[in-house]
Amino acid sequence: MLRKLKLFDSSMFNRSTQSTSCFSPKWFRSATLFVAAIALTIIFSSGQSAWAQAEFFKLNWLMGQSPSNVASIDNAVVRLDGYQLFVVAAPALNQRFPLEQRARGIEDELNLIANSNFDLDSLQVKATLDQESAQPVISINERYLMTVTTIDAQLQGRDPQGWANQITQILREALTRSKLERQPEFLLNRGLIAAGIILVMIVVIRLITYWLGRLKLQKDTIEAHIEHEAPPYLDAVAVIDLQQQLEQQQKANLSDLKRRALEVAYVGTLGSGIFVILGMFPYSRWLQSFLLSTPLQIVAIAFGTYLLVRVSNLLIAYFLGLLKARDFASLKPYQRLDLRVSTVSQVLRNVAAIILVGLGILAILSAIGFDLIPLLAGAGIVGIAISFAAQGLIKDVINGFLIILEDQYAVGDVIVVGELGGLVENMNLRITQIRNNEGQLITIPNSSIAIVQNLSKDWARVDLTIRVAYDTNPALALNILRKLAQEIYQEHIWRAKIIEPPEVLGIDDLQHSGMLIRTWIKTQPLQQWSVAREFRRRLKLIMEQEGIEIGIPQQFELGKNSLPQVIRESNTNSQKCDDTSVN
Repeated sequence: MLRKLKLFDSSMFNRSTQSTSCFSPKWFRSATLFVAAIALTIIFSSGQSAWAQAEFFKLNWLMGQSPSNVASIDNAVVRLDGYQLFVVAAPALNQRFPLEQRARGIEDELNLIANSNFDLDSLQVKATLDQESAQPVISINERYLMTVTTIDAQLQGRDPQGWANQITQILREALTRSKLERQPEFLLNRGLIAAGIILVMIVVIRLITYWLGRLKLQKDTIEAHIEHEAPPYLDAVAVIDLQQQLEQQQKANLSDLKRRALEVAYVGTLGSGIFVILGMFPYSRWLQSFLLSTPLQIVAIAFGTYLLVRVSNLLIAYFLGLLKARDFASLKPYQRLDLRVSTVSQVLRNVAAIILVGLGILAILSAIGFDLIPLLAGAGIVGIAISFAAQGLIKDVINGFLIILEDQYAVGDVIVVGELGGLVENMNLRITQIRNNEGQLITIPNSSIAIVQNLSKDWARVDLTIRVAYDTNPALALNILRKLAQEIYQEHIWRAKIIEPPEVLGIDDLQHSGMLIRTWIKTQPLQQWSVAREFRRRLKLIMEQEGIEIGIPQQFELGKNSLPQVIRESNTNSQKCDDTSVN
């Protein structure tokens, strides 16, 4: 039968390759969803318990324990029509083939009897003691089926004869059920139920497909609107327009999250429906065990990991978008927040992907059969060794995380670290890259950043000082500076860069070189240099018009004819005495 299914699949594949020359996106998407449905079915479905028998062993995939907690005994499950009946055991060897062959032999004999149209009234399942081996032998209608070994009974904590009697009861009930399930009335009833399930699946899938199409159209419309309305320069965006764009982006993210949820519902509906229908008929119930086999478990785990990574990325984008939408007091703080959010978002996505992929790998190794306890213990030892060998890298990562968490700086800021300074072009948990005024790209390990100056966070200030000549009228100089400051602040192009009216503080210093006048101008981040250059240019022109000179150091010749008048008068008598004595 398996060979026929393979031939059927290959013929269908050949027919599909002949009918089309390439994979259309719609066909590929449908195939992906079908495979995902099978994978999701494996994730959420559990194996069938043995019919008419309590579940006597459990699989602990995380701890890697054997079913009977006896490491020296291997076991194999015997099934009929997809139902687990009992377990046969053998001493643990390097190869499980003899044990699997024994279990398959028993299953083949049971399937042969179930399909032989036997008479329930004449069904005889007996357990007799073999005189030569002194072990119970089970036969059905005088036909040998199996020998119950001591290890079979030991696995269940029973004596061989008692376990053989229980197996006969299990077999009698299982064969009775298989006989009833092969009756035309039963098959017709199950066929009608399956048709109803298929009809419900079609309706649900059509509804999900309809809503998926609507959500995709809504997302495309929102993204097209955002792209069309986006101005070429962010400075030209009004706060209200920026808020509207951010709300539209939030709607797009929410729509994408709903689409992922509907795709999961699509896959769950298709997969669960297929799994239930397969379990309704004795001829197809064995496919349930095939779907729960190790290779498809690996596919299911890989798909589940991929799905979790995608959903985590969407959730991170959604909640960080809510964070950006909290404050719209002004444009530039939003830009600052946007820089931080983009950096934190990338870090969170990478961390979430690493954690989820790591858990997925552990789950795959457990499904294959690896014992995770020694593996995790070995990984812990290796991790300790790596931590000692990579202390610098660990310091970089920890300091980088604190820099991002405390918002010390982000991509797009201008910072100074020690004697190095420039624009932050790239940063992650390990390094920060800045480009200086000469265009050089400088890479700084995060562990070496102890004190950092951020020149572009929230706001900046122009600290402008000018020294005028000592004999300049102070009132005239201060009025000229105040008038110039108000003139620049009133102009629209500079008003967008200056946060508050400039403040002329007054005379800060008096020296022989002149008067020092200080002015403060509070500006938007990264605008302090352009504002300072324009202010100095205009100040130079006004000072020339008003005749105000730049202060320069004063020099005096100390001679007899150039001494100050006060000093000359006070020393007249002494000078006369000196002249008389010289003559």
